[in-house]
Amino acid sequence: MRFNFSNRLPLLQFLFLTLLLAFILMPFHSYAAKTDKIKIFFNDPPDTKNIDIELANFIDSASKSVIAHFYQINRQCVIDAFVRAAKKLGPKNVKIITESKYYKNKKFVPFYAQLEAAGISILTDESDGSKGSGESHNKFCVVDSARVWTGSYNATDNNTVKDHNNALILDSTDAANIYTEEFSMMYDRLLFGSRKEPTRAKHKFSIDSVEVEIYFSPADNVNGIIENYIRKASAAVSFVIFAFTEDNIEDALISRHKAGVNVRGMCDDLSAGGKSSGYYTLLSNNMNIKKDSNPRAQLHHKFTVIDHESGTSAVVITGSHNYTKAANTKNDENIVIIHDRYYAQLYFNEFAKLYGAPMIKIAEPALSINQGLKQSSTAEVQLNKPGTIPASGKTTENIIK
Repeated sequence: MRFNFSNRLPLLQFLFLTLLLAFILMPFHSYAAKTDKIKIFFNDPPDTKNIDIELANFIDSASKSVIAHFYQINRQCVIDAFVRAAKKLGPKNVKIITESKYYKNKKFVPFYAQLEAAGISILTDESDGSKGSGESHNKFCVVDSARVWTGSYNATDNNTVKDHNNALILDSTDAANIYTEEFSMMYDRLLFGSRKEPTRAKHKFSIDSVEVEIYFSPADNVNGIIENYIRKASAAVSFVIFAFTEDNIEDALISRHKAGVNVRGMCDDLSAGGKSSGYYTLLSNNMNIKKDSNPRAQLHHKFTVIDHESGTSAVVITGSHNYTKAANTKNDENIVIIHDRYYAQLYFNEFAKLYGAPMIKIAEPALSINQGLKQSSTAEVQLNKPGTIPASGKTTENIIK
């Protein structure tokens, strides 16, 4: 039988064009390119969503070293994990920095004493012989110089079962190196707050195909970085922030609102009670701003989501950094910026839940080219069973204007 090539040419052309179109549409950049090396956690008070257990498991995963900087620590399962690490790795390989006022607070002393009884050396922002430098306000942990835990979550009872918080794991030696450099500046050189040096050579890197940035206060002018990203917003800005008094960020939000960008936000009721709170400034500009209605707990998040529907410019900014002058110029703080629609939408839905806006359906994204055909069945937001450890009395995080 003779093969009639000319009769089949239109079919071959159609198949070629179909394959070419599919190839062009493949995700070569960070267009919702979810990676299993970034994991996000939210609690949902009083449901812990096991955010404390996830941190304990993260510490338990260490095989060489653990370094941590937490503003406050009194969650027993996390204390136990640090003690186990000291026994397994040797106490010299477990190092902790905390805020001096809580290290000396009688409600926290028994918990820090457990860590020191295990041989762990704890430093504070007064270890340099001074009276401290702002707030030692970070919440991060690095294991094996390879993986980072950070976010808004303090390892405390209240932050676990009363206060809304987020945390994330970055499985990245680039991220680990950046946080280790910051930790070493404080732990080894006793440089805290405004005494620290902006010696970091690297702020931006990729985890698989997802672009990530990391910055620290006060050396990096974090408020200015947040302001600049807000001013770039073209469609939407959604934020949940505990303490908010920074004029330039207020101005950026007002400017975007007047330009037609959908700006919405949530503030903690305690923070909103201050005369200098940005809550009132934004409200006076007829903006869609709310405050939480639970006076017994804190809306403790510090995140902003920008253009969450965009495949090219979606950004989420999170970390320990409140939008205040003190956070920018005195405190030890950090932020993580993730350029990716998938993660921006995860945080947007946390905003929507608290604000009372419709949550969006987050489509499972295609894997990035860098991940090849690897499939991940691990959900990035961990939906675990509620924790059962009861809360203690409320500890109010200081708001310094």
